[in-house]
Amino acid sequence: MRKQKSGRIVNIASVGGRIAIPFHSGYHVTKFASEGLSESIQYELDPFGIKVILVEPGAVGSSFWKNMKQQRRKVLAKIHLM
Repeated sequence: MRKQKSGRIVNIASVGGRIAIPFHSGYHVTKFASEGLSESIQYELDPFGIKVILVEPGAVGSSFWKNMKQQRRKVLAKIHLM
């Protein structure tokens, strides 16, 4: 990209990189880091004609929370058996 003096880097983060909710710190730390990295490298790469795009999707319909709850129950059950 530097050689051709153009290009695009697309990073996928989340709205979770802008706002945080309790008990999801592991998730949010990665999203905030993606935000910071993207913002920082956009300034570094601009002189080379390279653009940085950050996509921040919000909530989508999925079974994510249901699966999280099921997995949490399994983990807690294993902990209590120890």
